[in-house]
Amino acid sequence: MRPSEELWQRFLAATRGQPAWGRLKKAESMFDQPGDALDVGAGAGRDTQYLLDHGWRVTAVDSSEAAVELLRTLASEDRLRVVHSPAQDFEPETYDLVNAQFALPFIPPSRFGKTVKGLQDAVRPRGLMAVTFFGPHDEWNAPGSELTFTTKEDVEDMFGAWEVIDLTEIEEDGTTATGGTKHWDVIHVIARK
Repeated sequence: MRPSEELWQRFLAATRGQPAWGRLKKAESMFDQPGDALDVGAGAGRDTQYLLDHGWRVTAVDSSEAAVELLRTLASEDRLRVVHSPAQDFEPETYDLVNAQFALPFIPPSRFGKTVKGLQDAVRPRGLMAVTFFGPHDEWNAPGSELTFTTKEDVEDMFGAWEVIDLTEIEEDGTTATGGTKHWDVIHVIARK
């Protein structure tokens, strides 16, 4: 279930200039000073721009060419690296903060575990991850979906050796960025290595 380029364009138009996600803001506020951050599935740049505005050096990764073009317009001469790549094909370096808001569920199940482990390994000691997963009751969890859905227990296991600062599951009816209705089941995590 790969979104069409038309859908990507609508998504980018709807999210461009939106405020950063709250869990990213919370994670960023836990640092005494900015460092190196990875923004996975950076989209129109809402979180990337927030990090840049707060002095971070950011690697922004997205699989959409349209998103990459938008990300390259963000103001930062020397603190922004934009990478055109699906998350599962990206080779991370090391970072103080790894952010992946509503991006990891789009990794195919066959590559999900290895990709998440690679991102966790890319976090420096005492660094943070701020990530969102889709839970099993999410509306998009339907036969034939190429998305990955995890239980809260799965997520607890993934971060078993980490200091979990926030692990919250929210299940509610809402809307998508492009205006459609949807039943959401999301699991938000902030964890320190």
